[in-house]
Amino acid sequence: MRIRPLPPRLDLLLGAAVAALALVEVAADGLTPYAASVPAAIVQAAAVAWRRRAPLPAVAAGSGAMFVQTAAGVSLHTPVMPIVVGLITVYSVAQYERLERAAAGLGVALAASLAAIQLAQANGERYGVADRLFVALFVVAPWIVGRALHGRTLEAAEQAARAEALEREQERAVEEERGRIARELHDVVAHSLGVIVVQAGAGERVAAQSPERALAALRSIQEIGRQALGEMSRLVGVLREGGEEIGLEPQPGLERLEELLEQTRLAGLAVELTVAGEPARLPPGADLSAYRIVQEALTNARKHGGESAAVSLRYDQDRLAIEVVDPGGGPGRNGGGGGGHGLIGMRERAALYGGTLEAGRREDGGFAVRATIPLRSDR
Repeated sequence: MRIRPLPPRLDLLLGAAVAALALVEVAADGLTPYAASVPAAIVQAAAVAWRRRAPLPAVAAGSGAMFVQTAAGVSLHTPVMPIVVGLITVYSVAQYERLERAAAGLGVALAASLAAIQLAQANGERYGVADRLFVALFVVAPWIVGRALHGRTLEAAEQAARAEALEREQERAVEEERGRIARELHDVVAHSLGVIVVQAGAGERVAAQSPERALAALRSIQEIGRQALGEMSRLVGVLREGGEEIGLEPQPGLERLEELLEQTRLAGLAVELTVAGEPARLPPGADLSAYRIVQEALTNARKHGGESAAVSLRYDQDRLAIEVVDPGGGPGRNGGGGGGHGLIGMRERAALYGGTLEAGRREDGGFAVRATIPLRSDR
């Protein structure tokens, strides 16, 4: 069993309180010899402090200190703190250890208590069978209570570990998705800069003969440059050190949506597309994100056993609304609730351009992904 460097703060405070009370008891009641009582009090306090980090050693140390104290001649009738320490450590070993180690801790505590009674009797104190049964019951009772709570403690620890692992997994998924977004935005910006170079060269060639054509080239450069600056500002926000090598393959947009739908149909998912409103041109990065949102939503539908899906694009005056519906249930059919990596990535993509994304079960059954992306962005 791995022991952590320090116990929790609450256990340290409890151990300090036990040490203070035990030393006060030693001084007030004259629990001589002090050479045995003072070190025993310190060991018992340490046992309380380590009761959760090392339950079995803690119960062994606390019981051993009581035995040594009794062997040195301290009466079992006088000190109260060894009894308190015994209750705490026996309860703790039952609650925090697995069964075999918990049983070993109980055995150590019982053996030490009965041996201490035997020593005290040898020192002139009187104990009968009833006293031994009472002590045994006094040791076993907190063990039974601690064991009854062991399952709940174990379940809480497992839930905490699962939650921590899920949080780390989601954070890793977000970072991976941001890396992919950064690579894709690089392609968008590189394309825009390439067009600017071509337009600038064309403008230079026709400037003398046809100023109007040169002016049109400059206007095109201005528009493309404005878009490229917007994409570059987002790229700076998501790039990080240690990312993967940036790819050079051109990235798709909504103009390739029919190709994506055809591939999805060939994979066994029947897909219908509905377009409402006048299709508008999105900035290159937003166009790519819209495509990826539809792609990931269809992938989820197919992954979770869907047989059909409906894709809807609605162009409003200032935004594009995307809806992908899986009548079969999608991620929500198993209670996923939208926590998968794909949904995390879709939210990242929508938020990157000032949009929103919602995903979850529909009231009439099935699973829906709804996203909005501004057609223009001043961010």
